[in-house]
Amino acid sequence: MSLARGVAATVRHAACVGALGGTLGMMAADAQIRSPPQRPIGPTPRAGSWEIGGGPAFVGGYDLGSASADLSRNSTTDTNPFTLFVTDSNVTPAWSPFGRVAYYVSPKLAVEGGVRFGRPVYQIDLSGDAESAPDVVAEETLDQYLFDASVVWHFSRPPASRSRIVPFVYGGAGYLRELHEAQELVETGIEYHAGAGIKYWFGNAPRRFGFRGDGGLSVRDGGFDFDEGLRIVPVAGVSLVFLF
Repeated sequence: MSLARGVAATVRHAACVGALGGTLGMMAADAQIRSPPQRPIGPTPRAGSWEIGGGPAFVGGYDLGSASADLSRNSTTDTNPFTLFVTDSNVTPAWSPFGRVAYYVSPKLAVEGGVRFGRPVYQIDLSGDAESAPDVVAEETLDQYLFDASVVWHFSRPPASRSRIVPFVYGGAGYLRELHEAQELVETGIEYHAGAGIKYWFGNAPRRFGFRGDGGLSVRDGGFDFDEGLRIVPVAGVSLVFLF
């Protein structure tokens, strides 16, 4: 009798442990189903990624041409104008700090906007004075602002997050604003640009720093100029960028 009672007690104990284990397993499964799925961070860049950066840019100068100050002669035998002096003017190259922010539409396509400020120097060389006065070089510093927008296409190989060196091309347009004559006169114009460059990323974390170097051509229509028409100047820049 005692043996039978012991066996029955052991069976009841095993049944209780099994029922308890089953209940806990069902509760854990139910909690797993009810909990919201975790959204993985995923690699970058991806659609929705952002990139900010800034650094110095070198903007080339351009020649404004030559002109002469002429007077009409009173003589009836010599009809050629009398030249008082000759001017030769140009705008010098300048280093200009800039900043930009970009939004990735896809891992390869991004749109970006930026602002650049520079202080090129306008130089005018006065020479050939009719009274043999010494040549003179006059200078004026311009305050130059450029607000631009660009489309950038990256040539990264999948997976993009493992690409440390990423070539790219870009193109866009901007609004040019220049102040001179002690910032009393304002000249405005439109700027178009296109070029190519390389980004180098440190590591492959979702958030990471990198370097960007690029160069291209900037086409200006308007701004501080004496002639109507387009001016083409080279532009190159380097910057520290952060992707997130």
